[in-house]
Amino acid sequence: MLNVSLLSANDLLNQISNIVHQETQLHDDHIDLTVSEVHKVSGAGYLDFGGSEFKPAITEKITPEKRRSDDDYGWWKLGNGPFRIIFNESLTLESSQTGIISSHRHSRQSGLVSNTNLISSEDNQERLSMNITVSEAGCNIKENARIATLRVLEN
Repeated sequence: MLNVSLLSANDLLNQISNIVHQETQLHDDHIDLTVSEVHKVSGAGYLDFGGSEFKPAITEKITPEKRRSDDDYGWWKLGNGPFRIIFNESLTLESSQTGIISSHRHSRQSGLVSNTNLISSEDNQERLSMNITVSEAGCNIKENARIATLRVLEN
């Protein structure tokens, strides 16, 4: 029988870095992840059976715009389509751990559709990210917005 437990967010603090505001992001069983970059998917990727012809989709980084010149943070005004979100936070998992990144409830309520990612210690060198699709109505996202949640399971 496999014994799996959900780590408390406090137990994860020594494995996660670049938290924007710990008091807001830290919950009992998860940590909120925040937006660092938004990239629009603008060109086709290539998938094949063996992987020798794999090419990731082409993306273009979008620059956030400030509403007023004295604003500290800008907004991404996203129209309909696919985007990749890069998070501020980074995570180092142990071999016995699996991370689960899913959309924050505010993201779902804002009309964003996103994937859920399972990550392992093999992914430690990659930047944490998720793909989203924005509806025809669009969505405005402020820099450092909490957009996803991270939970970690341990075997």
